Amino acid sequence: MNLLKDLRDLFAPNRCLHCKAIIPQNISFLCIDCHHQLEFTGFIGYANNPLEKLFLGKTDVIEAGSLYFYQKNSPIQTLLKALKYQGLETFGAYAAKAISNELKTTTRFKNIDIVIPIPLHPKKEKSRGYNQVDEFAKIIAKNLHADYIKDGLIKTENNKSQTKQNKEERHKSVQNSFKVNTNYLFNQKNVLLIDDVLTTGATLISCTKALKKLNNVNIYIITIACVV
Repeated sequence: MNLLKDLRDLFAPNRCLHCKAIIPQNISFLCIDCHHQLEFTGFIGYANNPLEKLFLGKTDVIEAGSLYFYQKNSPIQTLLKALKYQGLETFGAYAAKAISNELKTTTRFKNIDIVIPIPLHPKKEKSRGYNQVDEFAKIIAKNLHADYIKDGLIKTENNKSQTKQNKEERHKSVQNSFKVNTNYLFNQKNVLLIDDVLTTGATLISCTKALKKLNNVNIYIITIACVV
């Protein structure tokens, strides 16, 4: 057994996703140095935090929180890219458990009725094979004892990637890109929207407005990472 382990370590070593350093097989995702670069926001238990202030005057969000601060060329960007394009849903599960532990220590985000992941356009999800926030959202819903409705919102426009767009272009590109799935009733419900990363807030604002247009709902937001 030890020989097999030694051969595996020799020919297929476990590497840090960010810096590519060899790490022990029992360590996930990052080496110790890169892991220490992950910066927690503390926003889950922090009322009137900068993430919530981002939505002021744009849409009505009751509470918002995020696990990590997002920075380009950093370990969190590497992890989110792997989650989005390489199927690293184990990181989504890891982040959801970390968020769930924070939720146990606060009175915020209580009485959530429904959890909805921000949807991909059906063509994009078919091409990718999955929605990168599904696993993250499912675990949070389970820990909040809330209903998980994967298709509560529908992406109607197959927009181009927002990566190289400025703030104004991002808001314009996703405006009216989502609609509520009328197979479900969200009236007077506390709805938690889940996404991987929040930058300008354009996507989440568009989703919130779609829900508010047809339903008397209270909107809450949680993401894995954010730029504020």
